[in-house]
Amino acid sequence: MPSSTWVKDGLPPVRGTAMPVNNAQQVPVNVVGSSTFGRYPKISLEKTFNMFISDEWLINYAGFQKSAQILPAGEGRALFHSIRGQFLISVVSSTVYKLGANLSPQFIANIETNTGEVFIDENLSSQICIVDGQSAYIYNYENDTFTQQTLTFLGNPIIPNYVCYHNTFFLIASSIGSINSQNWYAFEYGSATTITLNTQFSLQTKPDSAIAVKRVPGRGNNVIVFGSTVAEVWTQVGDIENYRRIQSFNIDSGTVSVATIAANEEYVVWLAQNENNAPSIFMSDGSSVKRISSDGIDYLMQTIVHPEQSTAFFFRQDGHLFYQLTFFNENDNLSLFYDFTTTKFFHVTDQDLNFHPARQIVYFNEDTYFVSLNDASIYQMGTQFVTYNYNLDHTLFGDVIPRIRICKEIKLDNSARFRVGEFTFWIEQGVTDSYLITPQENMCSGLLITETGEIQIVTETGIPILAEDGSCVGVFDIPRVDMSFSKNGNQSFSNVVGKNLNSQGNYRNQIRWHRMGQANEFTVQLRFWGFQRFVVKDGVAQVIL
Repeated sequence: MPSSTWVKDGLPPVRGTAMPVNNAQQVPVNVVGSSTFGRYPKISLEKTFNMFISDEWLINYAGFQKSAQILPAGEGRALFHSIRGQFLISVVSSTVYKLGANLSPQFIANIETNTGEVFIDENLSSQICIVDGQSAYIYNYENDTFTQQTLTFLGNPIIPNYVCYHNTFFLIASSIGSINSQNWYAFEYGSATTITLNTQFSLQTKPDSAIAVKRVPGRGNNVIVFGSTVAEVWTQVGDIENYRRIQSFNIDSGTVSVATIAANEEYVVWLAQNENNAPSIFMSDGSSVKRISSDGIDYLMQTIVHPEQSTAFFFRQDGHLFYQLTFFNENDNLSLFYDFTTTKFFHVTDQDLNFHPARQIVYFNEDTYFVSLNDASIYQMGTQFVTYNYNLDHTLFGDVIPRIRICKEIKLDNSARFRVGEFTFWIEQGVTDSYLITPQENMCSGLLITETGEIQIVTETGIPILAEDGSCVGVFDIPRVDMSFSKNGNQSFSNVVGKNLNSQGNYRNQIRWHRMGQANEFTVQLRFWGFQRFVVKDGVAQVIL
């Protein structure tokens, strides 16, 4: 029986294997994959939402649950872990709070602004410096004082835009609207409630504003000074000069948004741009620079209307290091994360497929927490959570996380038509008991369902029938996988056909769809629903010539 050569979005040809059906082949379908961002849907619509790749399987990205509600409403602006003080500082709207091990908020003070990202760092003298883009404040946790600073240079006010502690100094960058905005400053301990200007420095490579200073991880005395179109590496040399620019190296891109600058133990990553190029995602170790965004990602960045309204952080979980980037303006509404372990990008969303709410993440008391862009609360984040839970009552389940995979298109290299007889893939089933969850009393109005758990039994007027004791009966959630497909170059997808997953103890690990008709290009879309983890492997489509 003759075999045919198949191509998938420009990849090398894959030879099909003969099936029992005449002229049938099994064509691989990459259910395990990332978001590749083809410039147009016809090129590639391959995307992955709220999942990532681990050991060549697709698994859940982290969920979260509310751990502390600071105010009934507001904007989370900052979250900082004081290593020496062993507490958290959170800025919500215009208020600053201190949170101890039990995450109970203690009011500290008010600041003058009520929106926008706030930056925080601490020194060795029990001082925590808070910068909100308009003023700098010093909180001394030993004597419990909170003091707004008056910062000047040559009689002109310094409008602080960013703060970073480095080798005994608070390094403070300038707001673009500052007089002498090309300057950045090293402040030292002045008194318990004040900091004092030690030295000032200027960007030198281009006429630009020095809007952020970030210490370089693992590079001791080095810092990166960011402008909007250039970045320079400076090293501390001591004596009167204090810092000196490294003459042999600079980065010909600055940052669109200082809130996207994040560092781990090896790299600094940021959303970069210069006067000639649209935004890209860069990383540097202080001696070299690399663009980590692909051409598809860069094209996506060009479509962002308000790149300055963005935030980012590093997040380490289960042996993977993630850089999560969010554009929270309603015209952009996008969150992505880059997995340094697999060097791939993925989408991440909230329960409604809007941007992910996390801003500024910390590791505290052996757990990971973030402050929310959308409300005045602190959330614990991790892969142990399979929902988005906005309730302080953790007996409630929270919202289902939409986990979606759009696979690569499959097609014949001569564009001939074929028939898709079957699609199947490997998936873990029967491990968790979410199939048999009984709802909490305050979450349901009472219902009786059939033995299969699929249909509610109601009266003639549509009222759900209660059990004899008046309680809710049966299944609260049946985990399932919805499949749809496209045959028109990813311009639209078919109606959804769902498959319920097995109950606990039934470990059969394949699900199948049959008779999907004729096409000359075929793309699978999968949606995973349920209060449980999902562990998914690649699949195959039976294609009949």
